[in-house]
Amino acid sequence: MLEASTSQEMADASLEGHVYIQSLLFEVAVPVTSMIVAALNEETSEAVHIRLLDELISCVGGESHWTEVEAGAPELEIDCQIAAREGIWTLYAEYATGRASMARMVLDAVDADRERFEYFDAKLVGRVRKRAKRD
Repeated sequence: MLEASTSQEMADASLEGHVYIQSLLFEVAVPVTSMIVAALNEETSEAVHIRLLDELISCVGGESHWTEVEAGAPELEIDCQIAAREGIWTLYAEYATGRASMARMVLDAVDADRERFEYFDAKLVGRVRKRAKRD
């Protein structure tokens, strides 16, 4: 996905069917979540960056596939949220960009420090609105 240069390559790089099916997660979603957060620090095209955030939303907002529940992993989404939390400041940096709404969704799911989330949310919502008015 990071090296995709065409829309077809981007479509072919989907995590759907490998990491999750619809919103149902497989065990591999946990390390993939860490990789996605790390990849957000890379220089990529805007389309790839947005796609990474979209995939991250799928990982932190999903739930364990029934096969994973039967195998003893009933809460993979919590493990994904913990993995994403390791890059909390990367996620806050994303929130401060034009990709704010997607980053906010991830942060709302992963930031266990609600006071911090509410503080930055109040500060960044105003900033994002001002930017939207200029554009």
